[in-house]
Amino acid sequence: KPVKNVDLWQRLDAALGQHQIKWEWVKGHAGHPENERCDELARAAAMNPTLEDTGYQVEV
Repeated sequence: KPVKNVDLWQRLDAALGQHQIKWEWVKGHAGHPENERCDELARAAAMNPTLEDTGYQVEV
């Protein structure tokens, strides 16, 4: 089934070959302290971007 942001997934897949990755599923917004902190940081970054997003095409 098609996924959104296929170009970004392909870049991630290519970068993973150089590393040993262990994926761990964490239920979202379940009071998990690290998950809540990541959510807080992501929201703050989204409200105050500091880098220009280059190489990404917005779907219209």
